[in-house]
Amino acid sequence: MTPSADIAASAPDAKRSGPPLWPAVAVTLMTSVGFAALKFILIGELALEYDPSVHLPFGWLDDLMRRCYGTGNLDEAVSQGLAAILTLGVLLGYGVNAPLAGAMRVPTLFVISSLVVAAGTMLSVIYNPVLVAAGVGVAYGASCAARGKAIPLFTQQGRSATTVSGFINAALVIGLLLGTIGGTVLREQLNHGHEHEVGLRHGIIGVFMLATAALSLAVRPTEGRRTPFSEGLRQLAGGTVTMVGRHWALLVAGGLTWGVAQAASLAVYMDGIDRFKISPTLASFVGVFAIAGAILGNLASPWLQRRWAVMAGLGALSACVLLYPFIVTSWPGAAVMMVVVGTLFAAPTNVLDARFLSLAHEEGLAGRGSTVMSLVHNSFIFCVGTGLALPLLLGKMAPQQQFYALGAVAALAMAVAGFARINPGGR
Repeated sequence: MTPSADIAASAPDAKRSGPPLWPAVAVTLMTSVGFAALKFILIGELALEYDPSVHLPFGWLDDLMRRCYGTGNLDEAVSQGLAAILTLGVLLGYGVNAPLAGAMRVPTLFVISSLVVAAGTMLSVIYNPVLVAAGVGVAYGASCAARGKAIPLFTQQGRSATTVSGFINAALVIGLLLGTIGGTVLREQLNHGHEHEVGLRHGIIGVFMLATAALSLAVRPTEGRRTPFSEGLRQLAGGTVTMVGRHWALLVAGGLTWGVAQAASLAVYMDGIDRFKISPTLASFVGVFAIAGAILGNLASPWLQRRWAVMAGLGALSACVLLYPFIVTSWPGAAVMMVVVGTLFAAPTNVLDARFLSLAHEEGLAGRGSTVMSLVHNSFIFCVGTGLALPLLLGKMAPQQQFYALGAVAALAMAVAGFARINPGGR
């Protein structure tokens, strides 16, 4: 289908009979906001508010933080490391969330995820936030499975798969960036040395996630036969290996790109604080410009459904990330660059993700496809984040060198995309 035909086909989506798409988009946005807000509150509490004269309640965590503080890379290491721990939780929960995606309906998965994230948000006030972060990651994995499962199901009313994926992926990216801003603002505004302020900022996110759980009940895609949990568990290992082997290029290229986006957003955030000496709140607002870029990229994705176009986008993304420390010398320059980076990330990624989920749906494996995609993407997000956090923690990498490493990863994603079948014609 040509871009013009694709747009024409998607224009009357709102008038078609069947379940509306907007609740799924709204819930995707809200779950992402809550997850990212909690992450940046914890980053602030563990790194930006760190006081070496105060001993942390867990000896191993106290030793780790003091060692990292001595290297001078505490902010960067904690930001990348905590993000990796949250992602590790998603990976650990894969054995449960994968069969749940087939056994449960989409709204149920969203409700469970939102309620457990709300509980984890409050528990992190009184218990080890690093361990709680892993548990929150497990719960967030359920919403990842629900989101991926919903995309092909909403195409059954004649909607374009690329259009549906574009709306939901845009909501995901926008939610993560809004959560970054919201969590940073909450921490700075409720940070006057009063003990109750910690509970209050966590409580605001908890209530927000309860509202997300309520709205999740409105997500009603047309779903087919459910796969019993026990049967889904038996099929998990073999089915995952088979699906990854069949569509590895689409999954790996997309996963690498998501890994770059996650780590680059944290690197840019800390770079603004450290290099430009701006406040955390102002640094987080750079993400607003990435939102604009992501919207532009998703709008442009129907024109990029060719292998060469996807590779060109990823190649340009690699160059921008690699050259970021040299080109960007001020906050306004960072804002402009983030528009470009957001566009170059969203456009090819939407094409890759939509194509894989469409193929999974054609094979009758929409639920498994969503969780396999979540597994692969989060595996690469974890690997990229850990690959930066460890050398930063040990003092083996300077903060600026993060951008060089991420540029190389984006170049690898471009190379992998050269093996992907982007459209039905295999091009």
